Amino acid sequence: MTFKQIKEKHHKASDLLAERKVGFALDIYFELAREAHSDYYRIQMEKHKETYRNILDHAFNKVEDPQRDEIYIRLLRSILEVGDQLKEHLLTVHGKSSIYHTKWKLEQEVQDGKIDYQELLESLTKDTQLEDLLKDSNIQAGDEKQGLEELSEIYSYLFRIIWLTDKYGEAEMQLLRSIKDSHNVPWHDKSLFVSALALSALRSFDERKIELLFDFYDKQEEQVWERALVGVLYALYKYDRRVELYEHLIERLNSYSGDARLERNIEAIIIQTIKSKETEEITRKWEEEILPEIMKMRPNIEKKLDLENIVSDKFLEDKNPEWEKVFEDSPDLLDKIQQFSKMQMEGSDVFMSAFGRLKHFPFFNRISNWFIPFYKENPDIQEVTSEGDQVNLAPLVEKLESSNFMCNSDKYSFTLNLQYIPEEQKNTMMQLFNEEMKQMGEIGENEELLNDFARTKSIYTQYIQDIYRFFKLHPLRNEVEDIFQEKLDVYNTRFYNYIVENKKVRRNIAEFYFERDHFDQAVEVFKNLDEEEQNTAEVTEKVAYSYQRLGDYQDALNYYLKAELFDTNKAWISKKIALCYRYLNQPEKALEYYQEAEQLEPDNLYIQAYIGHSLFQLKRYEEALKYYFKVEYLAPENAKIRRPIAWCSFILGKFETAENYLSKLLEQESNYFDYITLGHVYWCMNQTEKAQEAYKNAALQSESGFESFSPAFLDDSKYLKQHGIKPIEINLMLDKVKMLWESAQSS
Repeated sequence: MTFKQIKEKHHKASDLLAERKVGFALDIYFELAREAHSDYYRIQMEKHKETYRNILDHAFNKVEDPQRDEIYIRLLRSILEVGDQLKEHLLTVHGKSSIYHTKWKLEQEVQDGKIDYQELLESLTKDTQLEDLLKDSNIQAGDEKQGLEELSEIYSYLFRIIWLTDKYGEAEMQLLRSIKDSHNVPWHDKSLFVSALALSALRSFDERKIELLFDFYDKQEEQVWERALVGVLYALYKYDRRVELYEHLIERLNSYSGDARLERNIEAIIIQTIKSKETEEITRKWEEEILPEIMKMRPNIEKKLDLENIVSDKFLEDKNPEWEKVFEDSPDLLDKIQQFSKMQMEGSDVFMSAFGRLKHFPFFNRISNWFIPFYKENPDIQEVTSEGDQVNLAPLVEKLESSNFMCNSDKYSFTLNLQYIPEEQKNTMMQLFNEEMKQMGEIGENEELLNDFARTKSIYTQYIQDIYRFFKLHPLRNEVEDIFQEKLDVYNTRFYNYIVENKKVRRNIAEFYFERDHFDQAVEVFKNLDEEEQNTAEVTEKVAYSYQRLGDYQDALNYYLKAELFDTNKAWISKKIALCYRYLNQPEKALEYYQEAEQLEPDNLYIQAYIGHSLFQLKRYEEALKYYFKVEYLAPENAKIRRPIAWCSFILGKFETAENYLSKLLEQESNYFDYITLGHVYWCMNQTEKAQEAYKNAALQSESGFESFSPAFLDDSKYLKQHGIKPIEINLMLDKVKMLWESAQSS
C-alpha cells in the first residue's frame, strides 16, 4: 500500500467515524490492519468491534442503559486513536519517507533509553539554563548524534522529538511545561518549540498537544503565545469533527467563550490566513469560465453592435457607495506597503518567488530553522556579520530584526545571501536598504499610534508566512499534509462556536472577503449570519452583489428584490435589478427597472444607454433610437454610440442617417460588423459596387476571413428581405463577395 493510499484510507475511515458510521469505518481499519507488521492493531480493532456489537445488541432490547452514550463516545474515541496509531505505523514501515525514517530512528532511541527525559525534566524544574541542561544531558544516538555538542544541533534534535512524537506521555508534557515556565529559556527558543508542538498536533492528533498550546497561549509571553494560538486554530480546524468526543477539550474551549481579546485575535489570524491563501479562484472562474459562457448566450446582433461597451459597464462591478468601509479605520501595516506586500498577502508574492530560490543555504537543511524567529544573536547570523567585511552588516541586521515587512524565513534568506554579494554592491544595497527601512520604521510608528494591535498582527503575518513557506517550499513538502490546501474556513467549524460569541467577528470576516473580492466565500459567510443580521439592508445587498459578481444572476436578482423591500438606495438597487434581468434575457422587466432608475437619475448616461438597449431587444427600434440620440447628445465624444444608431436607422429604413453615422464611426474605430452594416446600407440604396467593396473589406477584416463573414452576412438576410432584396440576390451577393475576397487574398 502506498504512502498516499494509507493516508486516504485513514482520512476516509476517520470521516466515517465522525459521521457515526462505525461499521463502515471498521471495515477500512481492518483493511489497513492487514498491512501491519503486527497483529496488535487487528486485535484492538476486534475488541472494539465486539464492544460495538454489544452496543447494537442492547440498543433495541428496550432496557435503559444510562451508560450507553458514554460508552459509545469512549468507543469512538478509542477506535480513532488506534486508527491513528495504525496509520503512523504503516507510514513508518511502508512509506518511503525521509521524515518517517527520522521518526523511526527517534522511536528506536526512545525504546533503547537513549533519550534521558528524567535528567532533562529535573534540570528544567530547577530553572537551570537550557544550554547547561543540554550540555550536561546524555542524549546519544550513534553517528547521527555526534554533532549534538553544538547548541543549535541539540535544539534541532529536540524540535524533531517534539514534532515526531505521536502521543505525549508525562515526560513530554513535563518537558514542554518546564520550557513554558522557565525564565531562562529565551523567547525565540520557546517559539521554536511551540512551532514543533503545533506541527506535531497537525501531524498526529493528541488532545494533550492542544492543551499544551493553550497553556502557552495563557502564559502570554510575546512572540510565543501568538504562535501557540495559530497552532491551536489550525489543529482544531483539522480535527474539528473530533472535538466533541473529548470532554476536557470542550471544557477548555468553553472556558474562553466570550473572551473579547481572544475573539479579536482569532479574527486577525483568520484574516491573515485568508491573505496567505494562493490564487483568487473566483477571478479565474469569472474570466475563464463564466464570462465566456455569458457571451456565447448573447444574441449575435448585440455582438455586432458592441452594445455592452457603448457606455462603460463599470456599474456591473460598482459597489454601493453608501456601504460602510469596515476596515477603513483599521489600518494594516502590510496593506500600506502595496508595492512589496500585496501579492505576498495573497500567497503568491514577489518575496515568495524571490526568496524561494534562496532556501538552499545549509541553514535551511534543518527543518527547525524554517520556524526559528529572526534575532540578531542567532549564531548563523553572527557568523555572517562577523566575517571581517568592509561593510558593517550589524546595523542592517538589527533593523531587520525589528521590521515587519518580511517574514522570518525570508529575513534569514536575505541575510545569509549577503555573504555572497561583492563589497561594492553590498555597500550600495546597504544604503538603499537603510533608506527603505527608515520609511518602513516611520510607517510602523504611525501604525502603532493608530492601532495598538498592529504589533500582534505583524507577528501573525510573519509567522503564518513562515508556515506557508515551509509547506510550499521545503524539499520534503510532499511528505507533509499542507494545511493551506484546506479551505481553512475556521468560522464554519464546531469549535469556533464554542469560543466566539461576538457576531461581529463573523461579519468582519465576511466583509474582508467581500472587500478582497472573494465573493464565493463572502456569500457563504454573509448567509451564515443569524436571521436578524441577515435581514439588514446592507447584508442583503452584499449577498446580492456577491452573487452578481459570481455570474449567478438569478440568485443575485432574488436578493436584490429582497433588498428593494428595505426602500433604501433606490436608484442603485433599481439599476442592479435591471442589470440582472438584462443578463437573464428579460428585457421587458429590465426596461421597467431602468425607467424607475431614470426617474431618480434622469441624466445618467448608463441608464439612458441601457434603456435604449432594452428597447432594442424588444424590437422597439424607433424608441431605442431616441435614447441613443440622447446619449450622443450628452456624450458627443463617445464614438461607440454611433454603432446602434446606425443599425436602428438601417432597420427603420433611414439609410442616409445610417450611412452618415457609419462613415463617422469608421473614421475612428471599426470592426468587420460595421463594414457588413455599411454594405447593407449601400445595397438598400442601390449602390451595389460600394456594397460589394464594403462586404469585401468586412471579409478581409474578419477573424477567419470569409468563413466567419458568411454566417454574419446571412444572419442579417431577414432585414435585407424587409427592404426589398430578393433571396436569390442575397445568395448571388455572397458568392460575389467570396470571389472578391479570394482575388484580394491572392493579389
